Amino acid sequence: MKVIQLQEQLQERTVLQQTECEAIIPYMDDGSEVVCNVKRGRVDKEPCLKLFREEDRICATGSYFVGVDWIKEGELAVQVSPKMNDGFEIDYVRMLNEVLAEEDNLGHLKDLITIRFDKPSICINQQQDLLSIFLITEYLNLLQRIVRKGLKKSFYRIEENLKNKVKGQILVSRTIQRNLTKGHVTDNVCRYQVYDIDSPENRILKKALSFCRKQLEIYKHALDTTFLEQKIRNAKPYFEMVGDEISVKSMKTFKGNPVFKDYYKAVEFAQLLLRRFSYDITLVGKSEIDTPPFWIDMSKLFELYVFSNLRKVFTGKNEIRYHVNAHYQELDYLLNPKEWAEPYVIDAKYKPRYKYGGISIEDAREVGGYARLSSIYKELGLDEDTALPIKCLIIYPDQDQEERFTFTRTEEPKFEKVSGYVRFYKLGIRLPLIDI
Repeated sequence: MKVIQLQEQLQERTVLQQTECEAIIPYMDDGSEVVCNVKRGRVDKEPCLKLFREEDRICATGSYFVGVDWIKEGELAVQVSPKMNDGFEIDYVRMLNEVLAEEDNLGHLKDLITIRFDKPSICINQQQDLLSIFLITEYLNLLQRIVRKGLKKSFYRIEENLKNKVKGQILVSRTIQRNLTKGHVTDNVCRYQVYDIDSPENRILKKALSFCRKQLEIYKHALDTTFLEQKIRNAKPYFEMVGDEISVKSMKTFKGNPVFKDYYKAVEFAQLLLRRFSYDITLVGKSEIDTPPFWIDMSKLFELYVFSNLRKVFTGKNEIRYHVNAHYQELDYLLNPKEWAEPYVIDAKYKPRYKYGGISIEDAREVGGYARLSSIYKELGLDEDTALPIKCLIIYPDQDQEERFTFTRTEEPKFEKVSGYVRFYKLGIRLPLIDI
């Protein structure tokens, strides 16, 4: 089996290098197309990568997804790495860590990662395993939120062979097998309830924490994992009174309680992480690893990253809102600042090319259309007949800017105006990078 290496954001019909073409051509007929898709909301097939054969050439059209998938199951796979067009590599782990520090983002993680457990696994280099480091980062941030409040106690059942006493329900058949047949007539196998922290869900969380600790040994040579290692050190003491033994069946079938949202999400991510390693800790730390096909939506990560940075500026209640629904549409952000003169409809576009020129017609229409919705005027308390058009702002990656917004919530800055449009502006933000 061979894995072809590509990078994200390939322009439409980019001709691949000769070595890549030679590897792919035997698996594609002339004129045929291979498309890797994911499901996104109402869209059943959002394309992540398209490959098209034109005689002896393979043309690729990329998107804003990174991940691993099959071109020909069992024989040829493709891995798309998170690199921007200028050749530098984004520190996606630090981005994700900042995203998860904003509590409001926890409800918007659904479409960030798509894992295809229904497809055969693909063997890749351990240090290129984006799926594991994403799951670890998400899990450790959720776990940190839990341990700050203390581990939750709950009722759970215990089966125990008690000497000279009875507690709860006597398991007759097991008592006969283990005790009466051996002459221990006063001993009983009993099942009873306990209210404590040593519950199955906490054992699942502890098991996943052990996986994280061992797996980070691999990534520390390629990424700065200091902050993740600190989260493990902080969480570990809380699990000293929690047992290590839990069956694979329990890890697979345990259902968390949705009432406890942080716990529910943490257990969900723990189960994903454990399933990703087939519930076998001996697979962790190897130089190569089998991973299920997966796709990570980098444009979604950028959206969440921008929101976390906007929230650092606009700290007032409902000043900045994420994913506002209006007239069957969903805005990225609606800004109603308390100390600025006017509100903004804001959209995040993971398109570094916006640094060098104007905004595409499609994006301008999209954001401009959001700003003309009657429901948005009503939401902002504006009279649609007399108010000026709502200002529009597009935020995009720009490595010449700062990693934080330099404006404040008390004074509205002069954003860069988009030529040809009225009250339409753009703003860049620097993304954290890996030193290579």
